Amino acid sequence: MNLRVFIAACCVLLASIPVRALPWRWANPLPHGNNVADLAFNSTWGYLQVTDFGQIYTSPDLSSWQRTDTGLRLALRSMAFKGTRLVIVGESGLVLWSDSPGTFNTVRLGTTDWLEGVAASANQFVAVGDNASIYVSSDGVSWSKTNPGVTDWLHGVTYGGLTSGLWVVVGENGRLMTSSDLVKWTTRSTGTTASLNRVVWTGAGYIAVGDGGVVIFGNAAGTSWQVQSNVGATGNLNTVTAASASVRLVGGAKELRLNAVGLLGTSLWTSETASTKTSPAPSGTFLSSAWDGTNFVAAGRAGLLVSGVHSTGTTFDWSLYASPTRNWLFDLTTATSTGTNVNVSVVNGAVQYSVSRTTNTFYVAAGDFATLLTSDSGVSWSTALSPQSATNQIFLGVAGNSKGLLAVGSHGTMAFSPVAYSSLLSTNTLTIGTNNVSVLKTNQVNTLGLAWYSVTSPTTNELQGVCATESLYLVAGDRGTILTSPDGTNWTKRITGITNFLSGITAFPKGFAAVGDAGAILTSADGITWTSRSIGGTNWISRVRWTGDRLVATGETGTILTSADGTSWTKQTSGTTEWINDVTAIGGTWYAPATGGVLLTSTNAVTWTPDSTLITGKSLYAATSLNGQLVVAGVEGVILRAQVSGYPNPVSFVQYPASPDTHVFVFSGSPDQTFQLQRSTDLKTWIPGSPLEITDSSGTLLLLDDGTNNAAAQFFQTVSPP
Repeated sequence: MNLRVFIAACCVLLASIPVRALPWRWANPLPHGNNVADLAFNSTWGYLQVTDFGQIYTSPDLSSWQRTDTGLRLALRSMAFKGTRLVIVGESGLVLWSDSPGTFNTVRLGTTDWLEGVAASANQFVAVGDNASIYVSSDGVSWSKTNPGVTDWLHGVTYGGLTSGLWVVVGENGRLMTSSDLVKWTTRSTGTTASLNRVVWTGAGYIAVGDGGVVIFGNAAGTSWQVQSNVGATGNLNTVTAASASVRLVGGAKELRLNAVGLLGTSLWTSETASTKTSPAPSGTFLSSAWDGTNFVAAGRAGLLVSGVHSTGTTFDWSLYASPTRNWLFDLTTATSTGTNVNVSVVNGAVQYSVSRTTNTFYVAAGDFATLLTSDSGVSWSTALSPQSATNQIFLGVAGNSKGLLAVGSHGTMAFSPVAYSSLLSTNTLTIGTNNVSVLKTNQVNTLGLAWYSVTSPTTNELQGVCATESLYLVAGDRGTILTSPDGTNWTKRITGITNFLSGITAFPKGFAAVGDAGAILTSADGITWTSRSIGGTNWISRVRWTGDRLVATGETGTILTSADGTSWTKQTSGTTEWINDVTAIGGTWYAPATGGVLLTSTNAVTWTPDSTLITGKSLYAATSLNGQLVVAGVEGVILRAQVSGYPNPVSFVQYPASPDTHVFVFSGSPDQTFQLQRSTDLKTWIPGSPLEITDSSGTLLLLDDGTNNAAAQFFQTVSPP
């Protein structure tokens, strides 16, 4: 028997170095927050989603999703299969084609027209888009443009299959055209002038959907079209899917409706979001849908994803692939909580207790509908319980100190989460001699960030800016409001001498600074007496932060101001006209999120450039950092994370194979940390393995690896990427 000797405890662990590009990952919503413009199911690829900002997602089961970043920050709009070839079309004449998952080739058609729809027959791809664009290709690589003789923008296209052999395109102003040869196009009367957004072949006829809840049915020949009067939808419809000739689903703005009997539409349509259903779909904006052979799947804005499972008769039960929230988020901060753990052990046949103190630094996010979220790692976020009195209010700011966290918002709303401890009782089973003994232990858990209480506010003005030192909380808001409190619950109004909306406030070594509407800048040495430092601008300065060695203020039309002392301010050139909403610094680099999916970066807070790696075009309102990780948040619950500097520790071994017939590794590191497992039999030649990534929020990875051999000794090491 060969005996293996492992030196896991002594293996070479190379520390990570700062990344060259920001490795963005979605934290919320999950599985992602991109807008899903089109959705499909294919037996080879599984489920596919094409989205904004050049992002493609694939999944075998609707739960585990793999993101492919095309590197093109362009919107992807539609996709179609012809045999094994996939074609995706999108913004500015973009075409992507692929014969296998993960590999995409780019074709640019040399136009600024967006391609909004694509369909395929056994022989041809047809793409349609802006300015009556119709492009035809036999392989998805070489394309030719055809002239339909109209000027309307076209939104959707379908092929009638073997039964019909007819191409149908739809577009604005109720435009609907048919063609059997892709040369001559015939306009058909639809009975509506509403914009038509999608059209599909059902196997026995056609269905098209459009704005204002319009649904029209067409016969198999495509010659007769009729508006359906009993659909009941009023919102714009963006998608339609036919499971068969008699089971159809349409979706759009707060609309998801099913028609399960009769091609002629004589049966009623049911609202799948109705609260009277046993398992309704959520109300949201649906942009795409598909039938996977068994179930309906629908997707939409901010990664909204639901599946409908056939229950009985014409009933479908809907499941939401949920995230903590899709409410808008306006501020981020970090906080530190402490607790105690009681450890129980047996020493010399007796039970012994020891107490250890735990410290945990975590993220807090605040937003619309009194949303408060917390996360230990920035990966998984949980919803905290807001005070009932704040339910319909908007939290615009959040900050804290060692006494507690404070959230502020609309109509003077305040909520406080104090440092408090709750006893957590648990039972341990210990073996003493031959007996199993149950032992109780009590841990003290800090409820900071979890339990929030309403605070009586001295104002009904909107409150947005909030900061805290160890001895003072400060809040700023509308009509020149500045409030101070030693404990977060008892407040005093301060005189500012202005009526501007003060939306940002921060502490810095020389005191405090506040900023606001019409270029307002105030400073104070003690938080009580305030002095105007206005530099004469009229742009709204919405946020100010102390970033380690200077104040940085951001705001309207690309405003960035810097100051070392709060008295003298310098206007910097941001290179954007977007509203810059926040700023944070990590290891000598500044990051400033803005509207329109813009993120500016700078190594000196003077020269700013846009980050080209961001994977969303949604507006971002807040930024913060922890342990070298950048976190940004914004509209529709968007939270993105990226590890900017090296991870605090290299990946270590928790468990490794202890004999030739075992193959289990357990690694410990940080979420999102990548590394490679290498092995050697002589400590000279190392055999590299495949790249690995820790995806679990706990920072652990379980690997079942059969790469071991029967060498007398085998050594392992983990190596971080260069």
